[in-house]
This record gives sequence, C-alpha cells and structure tokens, in this order.
Amino acid sequence: MLLPAMNRLLSLLLVFAFAPLAGAQDSFSGVDLLYPEFAHPREDAFAAIETRDYRFINVDRHGKDVPGLERSPRLVEIYGTQFVRQRFRLFATPSQKFSFSLRARAYAGEYNQTLLNYLLQQSSKK
Repeated sequence: MLLPAMNRLLSLLLVFAFAPLAGAQDSFSGVDLLYPEFAHPREDAFAAIETRDYRFINVDRHGKDVPGLERSPRLVEIYGTQFVRQRFRLFATPSQKFSFSLRARAYAGEYNQTLLNYLLQQSSKK
C-alpha cells in the first residue's frame, strides 16, 4: 500500500527538481543562462576602459561588422577591434547558432555604444 504513494511522491519531486532546467534559455535575475558571458556588456566595457583597452567588438571573423559603429568607421580604424568571445560548440544546431548570433550582436552593440560614449566624452574634454 505504501509503495504506490511513494512512487507518486518520487515522480512529483522529480518534476519539480528538473522543471527549472527545462527553460535554460530564460533569464534568472537578468543573466542569460545559456550565454552568461553576454550578461553585462556595460560593466565589461568599463572594465576594458579601466585597462585602457579601447578596441571595439566585432561579430564577424573579418572585423567588418562592428554593431553600433556603422557611422563611425574612422574610430574603428583608430582603436581596432576584437572578435566577440565565444565558447567552442562542436555540434551546434542552426537554432543555437542563430541564438548565439542574436545575443552576440546585442552584446557587442551595447558594449560598443558604451565605449563610444566614453571616447566621445574624453575627446570633448580635450
């Protein structure tokens, strides 16, 4: 008699234990659980400024696609670029590649805009 009740309790506990894992792409306290490296672009830009690394982030291997700086190609030439950081994914699905591309572009855009605003403020002070 006790065995069926324990089976139901165990299955219920398993459902609640693994339910949070089902939505791994959802954010938790503002952090994207699938790509936590893209969580804080402004803070990352200020950390780079602290180390005097003024390179902008590009999202293509050739360094031509620099989100947020389409109207400032001269600044890209002056300060240079770095490729957006990414984890090695051997078996990424097309959906995962698309998701990464969207998040990387949004991260780079906000990072670059923060860096651009800082550089423009510094040049106006001179």
